[in-house]
Amino acid sequence: MLKSIRDDGGIEELKYKQLYPTAEEVPKFYGLPKVHKTNAPLRPIVACRGSIAYNASKYVAEIISPLIGNTEHHIHNSKDLVTKLEDFVVQPDEQLVSYDVTALFTCTPINETINIIESRLQSDASLGQRTNMTVNHITGLLRYVLTSTYFQYNNEFYAQVEGAAMGQPVSPIIAEFFMEDFEKKALSYYPNPPRFWGRYVDDTVVIIKKSEVTAFTNHINSLHPSIKFTMEREDDGQLAMLDVLVKRAPDGSLKFQVYRKSTHTNQYLSFSSHHPLQHKLGVVRTLVDRANTIVTTEDDKKEEITGIRKSLAICGYRKWAWDTANNSINSNRRSSRNKNTDHPNKGSVTLPYAEGVTESLQRLFKSHHITTHIKPQNSLRSLLVSPKDPTHKLDKSGAVYGLQCADCDSTYVGESARPLRNRLKEHERPSSPVGEHPMRAKHRIDWDNVRVLDRESDWYRRGVREAIHIKRRDCNLNRDQGRHILPLSYDNIIKSCDPRNTSGHVTTTE
Repeated sequence: MLKSIRDDGGIEELKYKQLYPTAEEVPKFYGLPKVHKTNAPLRPIVACRGSIAYNASKYVAEIISPLIGNTEHHIHNSKDLVTKLEDFVVQPDEQLVSYDVTALFTCTPINETINIIESRLQSDASLGQRTNMTVNHITGLLRYVLTSTYFQYNNEFYAQVEGAAMGQPVSPIIAEFFMEDFEKKALSYYPNPPRFWGRYVDDTVVIIKKSEVTAFTNHINSLHPSIKFTMEREDDGQLAMLDVLVKRAPDGSLKFQVYRKSTHTNQYLSFSSHHPLQHKLGVVRTLVDRANTIVTTEDDKKEEITGIRKSLAICGYRKWAWDTANNSINSNRRSSRNKNTDHPNKGSVTLPYAEGVTESLQRLFKSHHITTHIKPQNSLRSLLVSPKDPTHKLDKSGAVYGLQCADCDSTYVGESARPLRNRLKEHERPSSPVGEHPMRAKHRIDWDNVRVLDRESDWYRRGVREAIHIKRRDCNLNRDQGRHILPLSYDNIIKSCDPRNTSGHVTTTE
């Protein structure tokens, strides 16, 4: 399919190579508990990263996504919800009601939605600015992505026969296309539609006459056999939507506060945790910005800010952190207005966080007008939570691996985008440096104890990681230093980080 699109001029050679799957990670099914709901039901997720259709799914999503989110009923975020509702006055015979689609992703009708997207693409005058693919190319690729729905659970293979998989990059966009078409029909077919209808994905808030609530609910539940709504009326003049609590005053005007679920614990990122300071100050800025954006009355805003300060104090935040974060908000506003364009940004780099070292590197990069993003490497979640079925090491793709001779100290380090078992079969050939060693030295390779030293999906970065591991181990079976040549200036750093220098063994991911 990709070759046909390339030959038709729909994609260039470079994009073809990016989309073409050189390896395949079997999608894994797991569940995330909805802890705020009774009995904590599971949200079904299919982890599709690394699967055959993953890159194609991301690419198609980029092409079709500009067509959604442009209707008057679309809610972009909490701020947009407040903006659209703040001028409404709910009449005595009206009511605030929320609707929630039951299992939207897995109930979205695929064929019907693809037809909707095809129609929208055909009338899209700007499509040629985003891609050279034809409408048939796009819908054909989209259909393949949405029907490649196999996954593994408990060592068994399954196929998702209905809906879109939560975890596929294009799935949220597919659901949005369908819901935009659905709500257009629902509102146009009903004689007395709600005065306000605002939807964020599968959650909708409406202002409707009390006498119409039951009939309208029956109406939207009768339009499609796959789509069913649950309904919740305002309680004591209050209704929650996203993280906004909408409150109706006696005169019908609306005011807004921050909404927190009953399971909320006021636990935020601890100030003593091993995270960069800017992440911790970002917690303060985010909470304060939400209060300023959502809360409408000064008394409520003051109460919200006081509550935030108390919660953060329990998490270890001191007054200077609060002042620094709030001062940076004003500073960023001024700097954005007086932005200096004499030194344009030269790019960005992501650094792992190591206290003291990362900050120094960040200042160095900044002096060269390079933006840095800092990423903590460890978390309790990554250490304790493993919801997906483990992948056997021989089925892992995008791996940097190490092989050892069973009769001497000879070692080999390599990398492959394909599953490791496929690459090891090639090493058995006499022409391979690994296959040559047993013939020349009359030794045997310890195939059973192959080690996965690293994982990296990006081709360039994987080559760098391979070169580092080769240099760390002085691999005498390798004919070269890998496909990426490291500058000599890295030698001392790599040798000093060699885990064998202190522990006497090589640390691996296995």
